[in-house]
Amino acid sequence: MYKKSQVKQNAKIDAKNNIPAINDPNPSQFELEMMAMARHEARQVTAKYGPKLEKFNGQHKPLLKDYERISKDYDNHSAKIERSEPNVELSRGKYFFLMLLFVLAEIPMNTLAFAVFRENQALTYIMAIGVAVAIPWIAHAVGILLKRGSEPWWKSGIGVAALFIITIAGLIAIGYVRVEYLESIAAAASEAAEGLAATDAVPVEGHATAKIEKFIGPAFVGINLVILAAATLCSFFAHDEDPLLAHLHQRTNQLNKSMRAIESKHNEILTEQQQEVDRIHQEVQELIYYYRKINQRERPDHTKPQSFETEHTMDINFKTQETNQELLNATSKMRKQGVGAKFEK
Repeated sequence: MYKKSQVKQNAKIDAKNNIPAINDPNPSQFELEMMAMARHEARQVTAKYGPKLEKFNGQHKPLLKDYERISKDYDNHSAKIERSEPNVELSRGKYFFLMLLFVLAEIPMNTLAFAVFRENQALTYIMAIGVAVAIPWIAHAVGILLKRGSEPWWKSGIGVAALFIITIAGLIAIGYVRVEYLESIAAAASEAAEGLAATDAVPVEGHATAKIEKFIGPAFVGINLVILAAATLCSFFAHDEDPLLAHLHQRTNQLNKSMRAIESKHNEILTEQQQEVDRIHQEVQELIYYYRKINQRERPDHTKPQSFETEHTMDINFKTQETNQELLNATSKMRKQGVGAKFEK
């Protein structure tokens, strides 16, 4: 792009040579040259941003195809079951958060039970975490079976009963091991106390402690059962009775979220590109305005040439970018038309 001093010098030269002519509708050669330089810079800008825009287009197209396909499947299935929304009382985020809390609550209780095996600390924690994860996972399966059921009902009922029986039996076994471990600790502490001080108070205290330990075992089992029941309820309220409807809802939300992220990044780059092109256009317009002002001032009669009435425009071909932007805004158009809108609630 020319500097102002160069523009001023050329404007004076053209004015002395009566360029452009008073009645000539065509701009001067110098104006055309400045516009050609501006177009060249604008094309360099589009060439710089082009690969980034194409990358987002390539990521967006397959997602959009999946979105349209799943939306059609949703419409068909929704019409078939006469219901368009999953019936859940607990969102996925809250559900996963509560399940994580249940796992964390199980770990310390199970660690205390598995310490009886006298293994190193790492193995003890591995066993404890395994059971802590298994109990909520079983509750997850039981909740789904209860919510979705089957025809006849006893098919899913057998699964629910089997899982509950196995889990409760396991919890009772863990509770038994935990009681044995606590009683061994209490016995060792009692023997140590007797060795240090042979008084009448010590045996009585040891006997009372043993009774307390016997109540702790069932209490821990009760806590485990409460966690199992709570996790089962969470699973029940977090799942819909129609697995296909729930799958379509989840998948469409995922696709919609991914497409919106791509659209946002694409449009951000497209806006940045347009801002640079607009800046180039504004700069060249200012230089042309300056050229025309000096040119008219330096003319002997200060007459304004006819071509100065015409505005120059940046006729850069943005057809591809406009098409791409239309493509990347496809989800918004589909939402306005009602396609897939039911998934976004």
